[in-house]
Amino acid sequence: MRQGFQQSQRQDVALKVDPRVVLSSQVLQMNSMDLEQALEAELVENPALERHEAPEELPDHDVLRAVAPQEFQASGDSWEPRRSLAHDGEPTWMELLPATANLEDHLNADLLPRLPEALRPLGTWVIGCLDDRGYLAYPTEEIALDFGCSIEDVEIVLAQLHRCHPAGIGARTIHECLLLQLRGGNSVELKLARNIVRHYLEEYAARKSVRIARRYRVMPSVVECAFEIITGLTPFPAEGFQHHRLNLSRGKSVSADLIISRTEQGWEVEVNGLDPTSLGINRFYAARLEKLSHRSGESDREERRHLQAYVQRARTFIESVKLRRETMTRVGKFLIEQQAAFLTTGDYSFLRPLTRAKLADQVGVHESTISRATNGKFVQITTGEIVSFDVFFKASLRVQKMIEEILQTENPGNPLSDERISSLLAERGVHIARRTVSKYRDRSKNLSSRKRRVA
Repeated sequence: MRQGFQQSQRQDVALKVDPRVVLSSQVLQMNSMDLEQALEAELVENPALERHEAPEELPDHDVLRAVAPQEFQASGDSWEPRRSLAHDGEPTWMELLPATANLEDHLNADLLPRLPEALRPLGTWVIGCLDDRGYLAYPTEEIALDFGCSIEDVEIVLAQLHRCHPAGIGARTIHECLLLQLRGGNSVELKLARNIVRHYLEEYAARKSVRIARRYRVMPSVVECAFEIITGLTPFPAEGFQHHRLNLSRGKSVSADLIISRTEQGWEVEVNGLDPTSLGINRFYAARLEKLSHRSGESDREERRHLQAYVQRARTFIESVKLRRETMTRVGKFLIEQQAAFLTTGDYSFLRPLTRAKLADQVGVHESTISRATNGKFVQITTGEIVSFDVFFKASLRVQKMIEEILQTENPGNPLSDERISSLLAERGVHIARRTVSKYRDRSKNLSSRKRRVA
């Protein structure tokens, strides 16, 4: 009997993520308070990292760049500067690399490949309009106004978003969320579950299976099966994801991550928080590693491996902090060029339309880098007011602030109607309908003109 031997060769391709890229993305996404906490944890875990007092006087950054430009060039093992360079074509896996397991990055990876290239920026914008529950926080008309596109384009993106995981994401109501999760399948139980969600949610909540069974002429056991299917759904599709959403509630104490001021010498940009010049490598670790680099013994090899791991980890952390400061400084300088009038006066009517995509293009980095650098962060302008980065990118926030300013100057004895507010906004170049004014006013927790007169 002949026995045959068959050999097969299999080649697997796997993507390995450089830990330095992950750390750089995480540090860039942190606000000043989170970064300080991360440093404290790193100082405890890594004995090779030290924090020392910064020198009283630091040489000017621009002078150093002119005198020793080679010191500011990215080294061969520095991946983040190369990752942040602008490029054409579809986003790669590195641009979509999540700093944490959050909903926004997950949906970017799921939704964008489903869209035509021309609609991908809008897709990223729509993802940013989701709240922490996974619901669409703004009407489609408002999204179209903010982004400067048609309502039809927004609906196309939403239709694809509704096909993404987790099921129910992007819904506008609880009914729509549940129905999205009940898509597909033609069994009697599924069809009945969809009808119950559409017309008999109150009966479901009261567990009135007999009434529904009579209405659809099915056995009560079939209704109970439909009830079990509905019970297995989630009203909050974003559960299980970490969020870094901005809390816009009033009265919450926040600190500025970027400070923009104007002096007699001109504009100044200061990144608040951790200064990378205050960090360094422990001298004992550095000296011991240098000494062991010339030895080849077995015991020395193990100690050298230990020292190299901690020293490299400390250097990576310091480089990540430096890159964060440099990126945010570039963002601040661009805001000075584009939004000088608003930064000087704090008047929201002076805000010029701006998107994160445009900012990324002008600064020369990928849009995901700008998103990490600005999400959940605040800017202190020359008036001393601390504002969210979102005011630069969302036209709706600009209009909402303008309505608040108008209401602050109205006559309490003769409050302005929504129609009159719409006319005043039109005189300032903002054309929105009366019902939109009412929606923005409600969002700001301001009463109607009749109730304001009574109050």
